[in-house]
Amino acid sequence: MNDTLHASPAPTLPLMGLAVGKPSDGYRSYVLFALAVVGFMCAVDRVVISMFMEPIKKEFGLSDTQLGLMTGLAFSAMGGIASVPLARWADRGSRKWIIGGSFAVWTLMTALSGAAASFGQMLVARLGVGIGEAGCIPATHSMLGDYYPRQQRPHALAVHSAGSYLGMLGGLFGGGILLQTVGWRAGFLWLGVLGMVLVAIFHFTVREPLRADAAAQPASLTTATLWSQLGDARAFWLLVMAFSTTSLAGSSVMVWLPSYFARAFALTPMQIGLGLGLCVGVATAIGSVVGGRLGVRYGHESKSWGAGFSAGITVLVMPFFLGSFYAPSPLLAFALLFMAFVLAGTILGPIFSTLQDLVSPSARATAFAVVALFGVLVGQGLGPLLVGAISDALRVQGTNASGLRTAMTLVAMVNFLTIGAFWWLKLRIQTISRPNPSTGDR
Repeated sequence: MNDTLHASPAPTLPLMGLAVGKPSDGYRSYVLFALAVVGFMCAVDRVVISMFMEPIKKEFGLSDTQLGLMTGLAFSAMGGIASVPLARWADRGSRKWIIGGSFAVWTLMTALSGAAASFGQMLVARLGVGIGEAGCIPATHSMLGDYYPRQQRPHALAVHSAGSYLGMLGGLFGGGILLQTVGWRAGFLWLGVLGMVLVAIFHFTVREPLRADAAAQPASLTTATLWSQLGDARAFWLLVMAFSTTSLAGSSVMVWLPSYFARAFALTPMQIGLGLGLCVGVATAIGSVVGGRLGVRYGHESKSWGAGFSAGITVLVMPFFLGSFYAPSPLLAFALLFMAFVLAGTILGPIFSTLQDLVSPSARATAFAVVALFGVLVGQGLGPLLVGAISDALRVQGTNASGLRTAMTLVAMVNFLTIGAFWWLKLRIQTISRPNPSTGDR
């Protein structure tokens, strides 16, 4: 079926036009770099606690279920809920101030995490980090949507995603170094200091772009209700489903990978941090850039290409991902994880660009926040708690990794639902993009 952009577009799939008041290529590239750095620090402060989980567990006498609550549901629930009103603000107000303010809040709460004297205080601090980070990514995607024309958005969004996943390398490997040198408490404090310096640099060097696409829209679209701005309902909720299931299968497992490698192979924190940082951070960043270039080359004439591509890639990911849990050596496990995350990273640019194709330009940040809300609640919220609860239910004590391995496997199998969701999304986009014979469209 031909669903190229040469066909007359359906009202529910507005085409993204070129920006007006175009900035210089050099400054636009700097803004992309600056936003990637913010995404980098967002990921660092989010994942570094994974490296600190075992000493925090010992100091406070926590169960795996409590760890899952602290790193998953508590952290993600409030952040996911807060992201929607912050995203609506980003669709109307200054995205620069929202990103900078969010950066300052989560940085401060990261520093305060190092002063926690109890599980309850740590829980509150992580809630603060989650709420602070909630305003960052939706506003960033909206800003990049105005700095870059549609044809280049897969690349720009992929580069930003690459920065975020390199932040996982920073959080995992850097967290391992901090843990072995200054300890987890001082580690949180040093991250807070670094973050505040970067907040100041961002504030004084990045400018708010013109809302070029929104200005080009008919007034009826800019004053429409939120739900009408989200485009075709079935396509949008299929994308929500795909994000939710892939987050449940992936994000929940990633939280537990440091603990798994410590229990299964007795590796040091620095070894685990370097290995997982390369596998999750560098591999996903590489895949993200490659996928973004593929999206620019093959997706510019097809609205459904990104969804079909993501379905196929997810099929390829699963054998590597599941196989890494049962590898007999850490080197083989890391190698399988590296391949899994290179492949998984390739879908980021194309599918984020697909989301921007589906919705009105005046609702980009909100659309991302709604999609992310479900992904966060299901994947980062329910997922780590579910893995921890299954591990505890299997009554595995000490350093035995078999219960945790089984829990991760069961949750990761949810990714097979992701394949179906992406494929159904592809078919739905093709259906709503088909020219209407009754109007004479060709």
